[in-house]
Amino acid sequence: MPKIIKTKRMGSLRKDGQPVPRPRRPWLVDLSALKPFDFVPAGDIAEFEACPDFGRWSLSDTPDNEAHALSWVEVEDAGRRILICDRVILVRVSWDDLETEGYVGGREVSIDGQHYSCRLLSGGIRFKQTENAFAGGDPDNEWDRIIGNPATAGGAPRLITRAKGDPLDQAALEDPHNKFWNWFGAVSWTREPYALEATARVCRGFHSAGFFYLNTRSHRHEDIGWRPVLERL
Repeated sequence: MPKIIKTKRMGSLRKDGQPVPRPRRPWLVDLSALKPFDFVPAGDIAEFEACPDFGRWSLSDTPDNEAHALSWVEVEDAGRRILICDRVILVRVSWDDLETEGYVGGREVSIDGQHYSCRLLSGGIRFKQTENAFAGGDPDNEWDRIIGNPATAGGAPRLITRAKGDPLDQAALEDPHNKFWNWFGAVSWTREPYALEATARVCRGFHSAGFFYLNTRSHRHEDIGWRPVLERL
């Protein structure tokens, strides 16, 4: 079973060299078409589409202002340690945008003098159970082992399993597991293509920690984004 080693604040997402505040409301940024529940405010995640040039965006050193530092969960999984960002940090960014820049399979970045490979989590290539997106993905993958498994990774809050028909509500938002991993109202791109559709890519989260979802690889949406993973080089 994966094991949580520690949580830490380090690094920053930067736009034009300036640190971007860490999202305090890490869910969909536009409620005009889709709203998790009444009275929830719009999210405050940075939006790539407003400045769609990765030459102006980067992962960089830890800023002086703690509110701009990213939050990471260090996990021991399958014999190696990885750092998983605890929330989506950029929305309205497509899978193709991330792939073009190397952030899907692994791109080298430097944070505070340490070099990392920055990539996405694996998330499965098909539904684990037909017509039940809440059951997770297949085959075995990092998202389900670490975030979406009801057994949950050692050291994280206990996962409250949600089923089809369970509404998103204040209880889901305040769930300790969501506070730890921030899956509520935001979908994270993962590495794999969907097995049954060439243009589709797998993304995880939003309705529950284990929710399995698809979207077109080129689309930029207000509720789908980039949750980076770091491996030390």
